[in-house]
Amino acid sequence: MDKWLSNPTVLKILSVVIGILLFAVVHFDPESPPNQVASTIDTREFTAVKVGTRGLDPETQYLRSIEPSTVQLLVEGRLADLMSAVPDVWVDVSGLGEGVHDLVVRYDLPGRVQLRSISPTRVKVDIVPVQTKEFEAIIRTEGTPANGYKVAEPIVKPNNRVFVQMPKDQLNTVAYVGAVINVEGVESNVVEQKVRLAAYDENGNEIEGAVLTPNVVEVEVPITKPYKKLPLEIRFTGRLPIGMSIASFKPSTDTVTVYGPQETLDKMEYFDGVTLNLSTVQRSGTVTLDLDPGRDLAQIEPKQIEIAIELEPSETITLPQIAITTAGLAEGMKARILEPEGGTVDLNVTGAPSVLADLTAKDVQVIADLNGLPTGKHTIVLDVHLPQFVTQSYPQQLRATVEITDGTEEDAAGESR
Repeated sequence: MDKWLSNPTVLKILSVVIGILLFAVVHFDPESPPNQVASTIDTREFTAVKVGTRGLDPETQYLRSIEPSTVQLLVEGRLADLMSAVPDVWVDVSGLGEGVHDLVVRYDLPGRVQLRSISPTRVKVDIVPVQTKEFEAIIRTEGTPANGYKVAEPIVKPNNRVFVQMPKDQLNTVAYVGAVINVEGVESNVVEQKVRLAAYDENGNEIEGAVLTPNVVEVEVPITKPYKKLPLEIRFTGRLPIGMSIASFKPSTDTVTVYGPQETLDKMEYFDGVTLNLSTVQRSGTVTLDLDPGRDLAQIEPKQIEIAIELEPSETITLPQIAITTAGLAEGMKARILEPEGGTVDLNVTGAPSVLADLTAKDVQVIADLNGLPTGKHTIVLDVHLPQFVTQSYPQQLRATVEITDGTEEDAAGESR
């Protein structure tokens, strides 16, 4: 037996027999008469093939409808070809004008697949002319910026002209063209924001099918900050070189504009966020100072100031018989200055000669602060108020003795006399 199976001729005969048997099994049709082999050609039915169009000019034509929109196809071919077949069904609308047209259904099939039937063979196509209309893009914002900031008019780049292309009988449903940008919590300008434009009806609903040119634009949304103009007050630290005084002090501006939350601005009456260290001023000239808005403000303009300073050697003079004024006396009380006699003092002051030359008694205040003092005699240190860059010469501490009485005691004393 082993010798018989190892014979090459026997093996060839067996291979042919097995091949014939396999072919018969694959192609045997149990419903066909005996000894009859099934056909290799089969059929396939496509029940809902969408009808497309060719030759449609989207610049001038809009396809309103195809009725019916699908067809049925029965095709035949080999099973392998039928399984991979994708029929293409279409109508030619080239050059058609406005209106309903009755057109023959056309089709494309793979080369070895044949059409047996198609139903229906004709469809009705409704063509509507397309028109273009120009609109201005309207950019709307939603949300609330931070810190009480406000939204200014959005800027569309390169411009806000938009062309909308739609069927002629639908174009009048476009109420506006635009987009929405969210500004919730923002603290600075929204820049280079690319947004998609859309056409909307009068109820704010987006209109499908509208073709926009351009359909994407770049938008900048300025965020304006509340602002307030304030007097500029420069603070000083340090001391000038010994023997020198400021003769002229001229800032490039005496007001600034500050930006920030409204509640912060409402509390501000002046801006004093800049300090000049006098120890850095060694000679006449110009000093540049940076203005810092600090944590509570968003911005300040200008960001820098220049100060022209002129120095002169100091000089000391005496201002004679400066009247003492009282302040802070309780209601119903009266005060009388006992010392110095006459209620005046001689005041020694130091400054630049050019400044002192114009100084008069009207520019000086010597005040006795009586706030909170009871009736009786009191010796108090006087407060001296001088013009800027004029100082009281030290050591000099002026005092006054003041008698405070209520109105009743004084009136009684007058009656006894």
